Amino acid sequence: MKFFISGTTGFLGQSLKEHFEPNHEVIEYIRGASLTDMLNICQPDVIIHCAGEIYNADRMFTTNVGMVEEILEWVKRNKTCRMIQIGSSSEYGPVDYPTSEQDPINPQNAYEATKGAATLLCQGYSRQFDLQVLVARIYSGYGEYERPHRLFPTLYRAFFANAPMKLYAGVHDFIYIEDFVRGIELALNKQWPRGEIVNFGSGQMATNLEVLQAWERVTGRTAPVEYHDHFYRAHDTKFWCCDTGYAASEYEFETEYSLEQGIEDMIRKLNDKNN
Repeated sequence: MKFFISGTTGFLGQSLKEHFEPNHEVIEYIRGASLTDMLNICQPDVIIHCAGEIYNADRMFTTNVGMVEEILEWVKRNKTCRMIQIGSSSEYGPVDYPTSEQDPINPQNAYEATKGAATLLCQGYSRQFDLQVLVARIYSGYGEYERPHRLFPTLYRAFFANAPMKLYAGVHDFIYIEDFVRGIELALNKQWPRGEIVNFGSGQMATNLEVLQAWERVTGRTAPVEYHDHFYRAHDTKFWCCDTGYAASEYEFETEYSLEQGIEDMIRKLNDKNN
């Protein structure tokens, strides 16, 4: 198959590119280029849209909603192409139960709102124009290509470069990137109901302190980590968990990596790269 993947300079896009390249043709979106022109030239079988703006409010709507609309318009004219929109578990907003695909979105900020708007666009286009479009919502992914400021790369520097860090309270449903990309591949083996959403998480929560303790067990080391038993941000949630039932029943998806196994594999890859 021929894949067109956006956001390949980021964590998810780079990981998906690396996963599919050995057996498929992968074309990377070039930032600043015309999406429509690139799609017209490469005529992909599958579009995986990973590009997203988290921090820059001035670019958030154009990137998170406008690009999605442009891709959907192209898919509407080229209906043999399938599209996967990478969504976010943050679209659900704060809850106190495991979130499922049937739960409404409840955004609390502009990022969550624009990701939620993109999901609604995907569902609307899929249903109105009979398109194969899937929204894949990832929970708290971690792995080799994460940005340096994220939790797991910061812990790696603390444990292997003795770099001091502050760790604040928090809880997430962490999913290792290898599990997520395998979930995407499983999804591609199915036909999708119109308006389809699939959640990809582990179904288990871990606190940031439990993550630190897992790193200690895996490495057999301690690190210069200063733990603070309170949230860093006022809007951080005390509950973040995926209801994995639908992904399991409809896509045969279950995570293969425990938290410790994911950390161990991530460390191995980073050590191979750095040594």
